[in-house]
Amino acid sequence: MTNTANQSTKFSFGLFLAIILSLICHCAQATKLDGAPLPHESDRASKDFSTGQEAAPELSRFKRRPDYREEEAQKKADADKAAKDAEIAKQKAIEASQKARQEQIENYKRSIQEAVDANNEGVQLGRQGKWEQGIQAHEKAIQLDPSNKQFRINLSAARCAFGQQRLAGGDYSSAAYLFRKALTAAPDNALAGKMLLEALRKSGINPSSADARLGVGDQLAAAGDLEGAAIEYQAAMQLEDSGRTYVKMGDMSCRYGQMTTAMAWYRQAIAKDPDCGPAHRQLGLIQLSQKDTTGAAASLRKALILDPKDSVAGETLVEIWRKQVAANPTFSENYLGLAGALQLTGDFVGAESAYNQVQTIDPKNAGLAAGRASLARAYQHTNAEKHKLATDTLFNQGLKREALAEISQAVMLEPRNASYQFLLAECLEANGDYKGAHQAYLTCVLIDPANNKEAAARMARMQMGAGNAGNVANTNQFAGNYPNNNYRPANPPPTSYAQVGGQGWSSGTASSGMLNSTPPAPAKDTYEAGPGSNTAMNSPSSPIRTHDEAANRGGRPSALPTPPQIDAGSLAKVEEAESSHDYKNALDMLKQLSSNDMNNSDIHHRIAVDLMASGDISEAISEFRIASALTPGRKDYAEDLARALSIHKRSLMSASGTGGDAVSTEKSETTNGANP
Repeated sequence: MTNTANQSTKFSFGLFLAIILSLICHCAQATKLDGAPLPHESDRASKDFSTGQEAAPELSRFKRRPDYREEEAQKKADADKAAKDAEIAKQKAIEASQKARQEQIENYKRSIQEAVDANNEGVQLGRQGKWEQGIQAHEKAIQLDPSNKQFRINLSAARCAFGQQRLAGGDYSSAAYLFRKALTAAPDNALAGKMLLEALRKSGINPSSADARLGVGDQLAAAGDLEGAAIEYQAAMQLEDSGRTYVKMGDMSCRYGQMTTAMAWYRQAIAKDPDCGPAHRQLGLIQLSQKDTTGAAASLRKALILDPKDSVAGETLVEIWRKQVAANPTFSENYLGLAGALQLTGDFVGAESAYNQVQTIDPKNAGLAAGRASLARAYQHTNAEKHKLATDTLFNQGLKREALAEISQAVMLEPRNASYQFLLAECLEANGDYKGAHQAYLTCVLIDPANNKEAAARMARMQMGAGNAGNVANTNQFAGNYPNNNYRPANPPPTSYAQVGGQGWSSGTASSGMLNSTPPAPAKDTYEAGPGSNTAMNSPSSPIRTHDEAANRGGRPSALPTPPQIDAGSLAKVEEAESSHDYKNALDMLKQLSSNDMNNSDIHHRIAVDLMASGDISEAISEFRIASALTPGRKDYAEDLARALSIHKRSLMSASGTGGDAVSTEKSETTNGANP
């Protein structure tokens, strides 16, 4: 039984073993095993296990995320590498810089040596009389070494010597050109400056005339010789320290692109001459280029008021306001500004259209009525100017009656225009109406005493019978025509004149007559936009003036402000200034009072006294004449005028050294001084 069981077990084991073997054989025949061989003991010799690390088989296709220790180690390694790279780059940059600097030094030394060689060559050529080649060599030396002053001196000397050669040969134009170039290289070359004057003189140009030097400068600038033009403008500025010469210097700075310097020149020109229109225009153009639209509009407006024919200023100002209107077409103040600009350029139709736009947008605009009133006055002034031009033409043709008719029309339109009154007086005098001419001259002086000395002189000659003795028998015949003839001061005159050895003047006390005079009716202020309006790019503090501003120049009618009441306080301040011998302030205050009351003879007399005290005899005589003309019955005024004329006569005699001969005009005035 036991044997049977063992046999059965052996059979089963053998069968199992046979099945396994058959399966193995079948697999070996069906699939070829091409995988890597299993590690073998012989491979251990090629392995390096000294580091203690052994690559583990990858059990997953996903990489393990490094921990913080590995990240910190990596960051440190990267930082060390970056620092090392930066140090290497720094060293390379230092080496490159040192190399470039060394090359620069070598190039500079080479350039300096070349400049010295060129300068020496120029000197040798100059000694040989080869000035053109020598000048070229000196110019090359300066180009290589611009900071060397000696090279510039040598160049200036070479140009000056060449210019002298041309001058001796009769080529004055080339000689003047070379002398200017010499001054450009070395402005302190006195010989070049002297020879330039000689060259200009031989060319028929007066080198001592600022107008002539400005004209030459303009020609050179037009020809593109800016350096020569600058030399001529500088010479003109030395001859005439005026606004127009400063404008020329500013123009030169503009040509060189030096706008800041140009603005400084233009502002100096305005400070020297506030009525210099080109300075205002050029300043406005620069402000516009710098996006200062408000300042540009103000400057261009002023330039146009001073010179209505300045087309550049007018076109630019109109363009500024057109852009403002285009940017904000519903803002009425922009149309007011445009209307004012058009009015100043003479486009009255366009101005009226702009005012209509204001009426449509904002009928209650505060500046609308004033603007339209200004436009009406501009129309009126244009008509008056037509009559004036007709008067000039007819008068020059000898048609005196027709000229008188035309100027009378102009005076009717603008009675406070001093130039119209002066022309009316001339026409009346030419037609034999001496009484009317005297009145017109007097009106002219009363309107603008400072700028109508010729009218005062003619009026004085008429009063004294100079040239018209047969027609003017007695100056008292004019008394009925004085506008202030009925005025008499309640007290003695405010000042009394006393001659102390022909030197001294003493002031008296104030008179209440000043307070009783009636000032002329003030004219209305007129401007493009009234007070409180946003003008000039929303600048309410500066209303846009139009015709009345322009009227203050060239004899046009001036709008007088409402005069303040003259009180005792004002007179007390005048007396205080006079007592401390501060005649400048006293005169300023008196002239202000006079501008508010031009018909007050007491004020004019007191101004004359203070002028005498300050040594201005000529101006004092003019004021004495006005005071005597306003109040011809005042004997003391006539006596003061006579004394002033006598002092003036003696001063003229002393200055001329004649000792006994007097100027004929002054002699006539002194003889008749008791009855001016």
